[in-house]
Amino acid sequence: MSESTRIRVTLRWVQILDNKEPFFKERGEFFFRARVRGDGAPQETRIPEEGTFEISDHPAWNKVTFDRVIFEGPVKDTLEIQIEGEEVDRTSANDALELYKRTFTGDPSAWLGEHSPHDEDEDPENLKDWRVCYRIERA
Repeated sequence: MSESTRIRVTLRWVQILDNKEPFFKERGEFFFRARVRGDGAPQETRIPEEGTFEISDHPAWNKVTFDRVIFEGPVKDTLEIQIEGEEVDRTSANDALELYKRTFTGDPSAWLGEHSPHDEDEDPENLKDWRVCYRIERA
């Protein structure tokens, strides 16, 4: 039986490609939920803890840096990361961004490093309406 490795996952940034708003509204109001599971119960994080971020889909203003730890704990051979984003609407139902979900298996040392759009041919961090970047490191 393999020993656990203590891992930390830090959500570095997100980039919005579609703010889910009509053309005349420059920014959407977003919040994000991360759910990460190692060996124990999942750890859940809401960013921001309360309220929303105003984010545009204009290339000059569509990237927000968080550098927020979303998981710290023991991992043997499986790490599941799920991040969802939601654009809040006052007069209609909220709009969900495409769900980000990735499961790492095997030796945790193989997962270490930054996971971002454009670092793989078929890149799971490059979603249709947003992009995500996070770092996995030993804690």
